[in-house]
Formats: sequence, structure tokens, C-alpha cells
Amino acid sequence: MYIFDIDGTLLYTIDSIAYNINQTLKAYGLKEVPTDKIREFVGNGPKVLIEKTLDYIGFEKSEKREEILNSYNKRYDDNPSYLTKPYDGIVEELEKIKKRGELLVAFSNKPDSTCKKVIGDVFGEGYFDFILGYRKDIERKPSPEGMYIIKERFGVDFSDIIYFGDSEVDMKCGKNAGVFTVGCSWGFRDRKILEDLKPDSIIDKPSEISKIRRV
Repeated sequence: MYIFDIDGTLLYTIDSIAYNINQTLKAYGLKEVPTDKIREFVGNGPKVLIEKTLDYIGFEKSEKREEILNSYNKRYDDNPSYLTKPYDGIVEELEKIKKRGELLVAFSNKPDSTCKKVIGDVFGEGYFDFILGYRKDIERKPSPEGMYIIKERFGVDFSDIIYFGDSEVDMKCGKNAGVFTVGCSWGFRDRKILEDLKPDSIIDKPSEISKIRRV
């Protein structure tokens, strides 16, 4: 089984996320935030993303934060595939994996409904065997709870799973679950961050995905 994080691993989404954040901030009369700074805030789900963004611009009205979060969520969920595309080589690698008869799963801290929508828009309905995003009954990554749900759904062993992600949250999630964890350096974090977390492997381009084997 191959499990993939979405943002920064399967899909280049930072322009879409930054656009929707800045459109939301603009609607509240707040200043825009550079895309490279927003990139640093991605990985722990939209609540943390918005909290860090508002902290960065010095927005102190705590009673407005949930309203801004809800506004961003609605704006992004209305069209999550805007300015979004698979990284070069991703589709080809997924096709190789599918031809080997492996299961494909997308697993993210995005809201579950948003994950299903963006994956369906980009790859087509049913392309992945399962898509799991954040739900209120599941702890977010780096908790391994989502991994447990995926494992039980398909009746596989943790030793059968390879997990690909681009952030410290993903590396910690994979390690917490005890699965073979691969850092993807083309995503939203520097390679050094991945190296410091000591995943089982680090790859620098999507064309290396299908070459990874469990050990």
C-alpha cells in the first residue's frame, strides 16, 4: 500500500492556498501575506494555518479569528483545485504503482470533504482507493490515528505500507505509526528539515517514487 500526503507531495497547492488566504484577508481589510511565508504555515490543517497567518500580521482580535477561519474554509472549499496541479511526474508514477496492483491512498490534514473534492477534480473520481482528510472524530497528523483507520479498512499490516510526505508533520506521523516513511524534498519544506527527522528514505523528484521498496 502506498499512502501519500496531498499538499506538497502529490499536488502543488501553495498558490491556491495563498490566493484564498489573501482574498480572505482582503475581505476583512487586512494586509496580504507573501506566498513563501504561507508555505511555512502549511501542514497542520486550516485552523493552524489561519492562526499562524493572523499572528504573522499581528491581528489581535481573537473573537474574529473563527469567523476568518470559516470564511477561508468556505472560499477554499468552493474551488480547491484552482491554481492546483500534480507535481511533474506524479501521474506517471501513480500509474506505475497502480499497474503493480498496489493500493493508493491520499491522506491529509485538510478537511475530509476538501480532500475528496480536490483529489477528484485533479485525478478523477475513483482514481485513489481511499481518501482520508481531517474529521472531527480523528486526531490530526502527526497523530497516527488516521493510519490506523486506513490499515484497518484494508486489513493490511503496517509493514505493507509506504508513506510519502513533505513536512515534519508527515515524518512524525509515519514514525508514530511505525510505517516506512519517505520524505519528499520537492514539497513545502527544505531537505534539511526532512534530514533532521531521519525518515527511512528521502527522495528529490517524483520519478523516484515507484523505485521505493519496503525493507
